[in-house]
Amino acid sequence: MIQINKIKLIPWCREYGWQLVIIMLLGSIVNYTDRVNLSFVIIHLQDEFNLNHSQSGFLLAAWMWPYAFMSIPSGWLIDKFGINKIFIWSVILWSIATILSGVCSNYQWLYFSRVCLGIAEAPFFMIGAKILQLYFKDNKRGLAASVINLGPKIANGLSPILITVLILSIGWRWMFVLLGVIGFLIVALWLKVYKKDDAQYQVSEVDTLVDMNARFSIWKLINHKTSWWINLGNFGSSYVFWLYFTWLPTYLMDKRGLDLKAAGFIGALPFIAGIIAVPIGGYISDLLVKRYNFSVIKARVLPAVIGCIIAGVSVIPINYVDSLALAVILFSISTFAVSARVGVLWALVSDIAPKKAVGTFGGIQNCANFIGGALAPTISGLVLQSTQNYNIVFGISGVLVILAAFCYAMISQPILSIEIE
Repeated sequence: MIQINKIKLIPWCREYGWQLVIIMLLGSIVNYTDRVNLSFVIIHLQDEFNLNHSQSGFLLAAWMWPYAFMSIPSGWLIDKFGINKIFIWSVILWSIATILSGVCSNYQWLYFSRVCLGIAEAPFFMIGAKILQLYFKDNKRGLAASVINLGPKIANGLSPILITVLILSIGWRWMFVLLGVIGFLIVALWLKVYKKDDAQYQVSEVDTLVDMNARFSIWKLINHKTSWWINLGNFGSSYVFWLYFTWLPTYLMDKRGLDLKAAGFIGALPFIAGIIAVPIGGYISDLLVKRYNFSVIKARVLPAVIGCIIAGVSVIPINYVDSLALAVILFSISTFAVSARVGVLWALVSDIAPKKAVGTFGGIQNCANFIGGALAPTISGLVLQSTQNYNIVFGISGVLVILAAFCYAMISQPILSIEIE
């Protein structure tokens, strides 16, 4: 039997911090697959539950609103109780919610199960931010953060194919059930690897040796200038990010005339581009710190600024081109560019927030992420319901992600402990 905590295939996997990162990578793949699976079922649900575009948009965003607003209390819980208990309960509860989605008999119960999914998934990436700060020095956090955040891109690259195959072979209800069961395997893996007494594995830099019970003002943390810039940037960049994840399959079937199978396989291409982008963004960020002596903040921000500008320029003309191939290329460029920012921004959370507040700050910026994310399918559904015009849908997202680039460029200083006391 393979001993999970003694993996020897890759040397750095012997390091405890990297073992936790690998589990977070696997967990994030499951986490995001459970989020985006509805995007490939929505066409079936429109027929089965008699839904229009507006109702579809609200359903696609159902998990995002509670996810966004539970991010802040989830971050506080992680700072208060640590990563172990919160990880276990989070994965168990979101797996149950996913299974429930497969047995729902009407729109209302399906909406409720998606709300529960959002609540349960809220702590996950704040746990990742806490792991980065506890077990990695700042010149290694960019790559580690990118590995964790590679999971969503892997999920979004493989999910169109995987979910399409599952729907066609076992039906959409059993697809939800099967994906929910996989979450329990992630819990078992975590229980195998996690060490409750792990102080010896934590980095010993002076700035990390602080009192974790020290109090701080959440309002001062929210209202800090740096917090405002990163939150506004996250709002705009996540809007375009989640527009693709929620409406791309429907767009390919509705506007480009593809069937479910074709939409699943072709729709995977932009997200495969995103898989490639995440580690590249993290690698460039760490390289700027180690070789070119960039400040940590500048090294994290630069890939985000450039990526958001390219993403915006690419998305606006998509619906004006007649060629399906060119449209998919533009989707892929835009997804690649906006994905380069994901890992580095989670590393930035660990870099600029005081240790005592990193979970809470991760929750605050994640809340901003998913306010933008929740509005993307909701506003797009309302626009399509009233105008049937995808030009407006893509135009809104392009403007917002370019504005996000400006906001990220304004980030210049860390948040000091004394500023939030």
